[in-house]
Amino acid sequence: MSQHVSPGQSTVTANLVVRGGAAALDFYVRAFGGEVVMTLEADGMLMYSEVRIAGTVVTVSDEMPEYGVAAPDPDGPVPASFTLWVPDVDAAFRQAVEAGARVVSEPADQFHGDRTATLRDPSGHRWIVATHLEDLTPEQMKARMDEWMAAGQEV
Repeated sequence: MSQHVSPGQSTVTANLVVRGGAAALDFYVRAFGGEVVMTLEADGMLMYSEVRIAGTVVTVSDEMPEYGVAAPDPDGPVPASFTLWVPDVDAAFRQAVEAGARVVSEPADQFHGDRTATLRDPSGHRWIVATHLEDLTPEQMKARMDEWMAAGQEV
C-alpha cells in the first residue's frame, strides 16, 4: 500500500514555474548545490522535475499558460519567496551571484537575529539566504524591530 506522500517529498512542496526549465535546473545546481532527482520532458518542454536543495525537494516545470501556470516576471513584484538556511550566508550569496542570481540585498545582520541576503533567480523567483546568529525571545525581537523602524528603516 502506498503512503499519502510521494517518496522523497515533504508534506508541503514548493512547485516553481519557470521559462527555460533546463537552464533553471542548472542554476539551482550551481547556485544552491541542488541535485536533480528526476525530469519528465515532452516536445522540448520540462513538464515536471524534482531538484533537492538542502535536503528539500522542490519541483520545477516550464510555464504552461494554457493550463493557467505562468512563470513570474523576472523584474516584477513577487507574491512569495523562499528562505534557504545555510551555514555561511556570505559564501552562499557569492555562489548564487556567480551562478547568475541578481542581488536584491547584500548580506547583513538583521534585528531578528539572523544574517540574510536576498536574491532573484534568473526565472524571477525571490530567495532569501539566511544564517541564524542568535536566539532571541519574541519580546527582544519586537524591541529590536521597534528600534529599527524608529531609525527610519524600510521593511
